[in-house]
Amino acid sequence: MNPEQLLPSKGNILVVDDHYANLSLLTQVLSEEGYEVRVAPNGKLALKSAKATPPDLILLDIMMPEMDGYQVCDRLKADKRTREIPVIFLSALGESLDKVKAFDVGGVDYITKPFDPVEVVARIKNHLRLREVELKLIDQNALLQKQIESRRQAEVEIRLLLATTQAISRCDDVHSALAAVLRLVCITIQWNYGDAWIPSNDGRVLECSQGWYASDPSFSDFRHQSLSLKFGPNVGLQGRIWTSKQPEWIEDISAEDEQSFLRSQIAIAAGLKAAFGVPILVNEQVLAILIFYKKTTAATSSRLIELVTAVATQLGALIQRKQMEDTLRIAEDRYHSIVENAVEGIYQATPSGRLLSANPALAKLYGYDSPAALMTSLQDISQQLYVDPNRRNEFVAAMETDNAVIGFESMIYRKDGQKIWISENARAVRDSQGKLLYYEGTVSDITARKLAQEALKYQKEQTERLLLNILPKPIADRLQEQPQIIADSFSEVSVLFADLVGFTDFSSQKSPTELVEILNLIFSKFDLLSQQHGLEKIKTIGDAYMVVGGLPTYREDHAEAIARMALDMQASLDSVNHKLGQSFCLRIGINIGPVVAGVIGLTKFIYDLWGDTVNVASRMESSGIPGKIQVTSAVYARLKHKFAFKKRGDIAIKGKGEMTTYFLVNSHESSG
Repeated sequence: MNPEQLLPSKGNILVVDDHYANLSLLTQVLSEEGYEVRVAPNGKLALKSAKATPPDLILLDIMMPEMDGYQVCDRLKADKRTREIPVIFLSALGESLDKVKAFDVGGVDYITKPFDPVEVVARIKNHLRLREVELKLIDQNALLQKQIESRRQAEVEIRLLLATTQAISRCDDVHSALAAVLRLVCITIQWNYGDAWIPSNDGRVLECSQGWYASDPSFSDFRHQSLSLKFGPNVGLQGRIWTSKQPEWIEDISAEDEQSFLRSQIAIAAGLKAAFGVPILVNEQVLAILIFYKKTTAATSSRLIELVTAVATQLGALIQRKQMEDTLRIAEDRYHSIVENAVEGIYQATPSGRLLSANPALAKLYGYDSPAALMTSLQDISQQLYVDPNRRNEFVAAMETDNAVIGFESMIYRKDGQKIWISENARAVRDSQGKLLYYEGTVSDITARKLAQEALKYQKEQTERLLLNILPKPIADRLQEQPQIIADSFSEVSVLFADLVGFTDFSSQKSPTELVEILNLIFSKFDLLSQQHGLEKIKTIGDAYMVVGGLPTYREDHAEAIARMALDMQASLDSVNHKLGQSFCLRIGINIGPVVAGVIGLTKFIYDLWGDTVNVASRMESSGIPGKIQVTSAVYARLKHKFAFKKRGDIAIKGKGEMTTYFLVNSHESSG
């Protein structure tokens, strides 16, 4: 019997007996009870019928010619199509050994002839109920296993994404970052070989950059050949991905021709069977292509492609940043090389702030035609050069403390009034008695670097601000400090669901732009209320709004705050209706209880709640009355001394049965 098939209210029963009178009686009795009855006068026909269309239960006589009931049951249990069908023996044999043998061959019950029809029906009902419970448990267990496996895979994938980010951040250049990612991905997804291909400097072909493979000598030839190969657009697996900018999967390399997979022969020799590749894209530009290989054939896995694509997306942004940092570092290195060759600005200046000497590079840096013009015009460094007049005093103080400054950054005026950033490396020159004679040092223009740093700082602030718009600050801080799945249990919180009644019908009369503007107006007011009451907005779904009190930071008065929020939401919507000339109303539901809250998934993180408390709160809203705030007995018991309620009574709640609910009317403060 198929374990996934749920039994109907009345089952299909196969009656096997070689006496026509017994068949007739049982058929009549069971049919009157609503069962679908089939009959078989001997064992062979019974086996054929059961295999063709497995019944829900079999009534089986023992003493039959050619093949007795024990033999029939034994064959039923040996066939996977019929082994799970409950078998009840009906027999005139009443000895204990007969019954024991019946149970040994797989029977679930034994009824002695002559039988009482009422007893037979009762036992059939009992075993069908047991079978139904068994099937439900099988389904539930299968679902649970699926959920466990899905959670395990999600945890593995999140760990991979976090480990990838951390590994890349520790790498000094793009090539080491690619090598780190190849290793992490191969180990995580349990594939045997990975390599990365990047466009050449002229952008005409792909070249092999990095590779990783498990300890297997057979891969060394494959790796060695990779280093000497180049792929043009649409040539081989790499070239096709480069052109299409889409992932591609090969289930069995040996089934590919030489044109489709240029290295098929050496790949087969290395024991490689399956391959897939994903592009690393930034602004629709292919920065690199990651290719992975496995020693066994593998069917296309969309989940695996999505995971590695997510890693590639993450890697693309970080590669781009690394390239910017590399470019900036190279530029600074070159600049400092020029400084060492006396192309950089060099000066000597008195402690009072007057230049004693300057080279042409310094004059040019400050916007003057010659060192003489610079020294003639610049008589007081503190007043004429630094944008902040106090900066010169800070320079002098640093010199007095350390006798030198390194990387002393300041904003200065050039001759034309333009402001630039400079970095000074200088030392104090003293005579043999230790008396300060002058300062000497070099000056670098670091305006470009400062602008880049400000840009990176702004980008980081924007990223952090975006994260705080998605997640509560404590949760965002935890994800940044210790990246892992977050799932916290809270013994008691207050959950509110609200829905705009009639908004669906209203939406059919408005354009999408108008609908979004109205929803934004309403939900923005609700957002302000949630901030005002110290509550945590969880999400909006269409025209529904969800908010919670008491997490992620616990507060004693979470129930009171939620109640005030609900009342204020009604008042806020009234003001919107007055402004827009509409008649929207809210249906609100509130519940109190324990929840689990956290962040799960791979992308588009959201802080969410789970648990029966959330489900009941949602039911309070969906079973409520437009314009009313329906709450559970738990909410009423908590707030009845501070708020006015009206008992609604017992109502049927889906999945919970009858529940006593109340309507929150107002607070005692407002009514008093």
